Amino acid sequence: MLLSGKLNKIRTFALLLIFVGIGVMYIGFLFKSLMALFFILGILFVLTSVGIYFWIGILSTQAPQVTCPVCGRYTKVLGKRDQCMHCKAVLSIDPKDAPAPPNTDAKSSE
Repeated sequence: MLLSGKLNKIRTFALLLIFVGIGVMYIGFLFKSLMALFFILGILFVLTSVGIYFWIGILSTQAPQVTCPVCGRYTKVLGKRDQCMHCKAVLSIDPKDAPAPPNTDAKSSE
């Protein structure tokens, strides 16, 4: 569930940047002569993450909220095609781009 939907994938990447930034700052303790450089690099990773969180927050407020036909819960769709944040079903805003429904009644048509 962590990587379902474009919004959650970008949020997960931003969280990873925070952990990488803190890790880079801790590596600075191993190299005392380069501690300031590692600290600045770590701060840049964290500030980049803050920028990504800000950007994705703006995108999230503008994304249309739809009801998933599979699980019936509300989810936000970013772009023309996205996944449900809850059940990973493929959703589309454009009817021409909508995924084909799975053929569950293959035996009933015989």
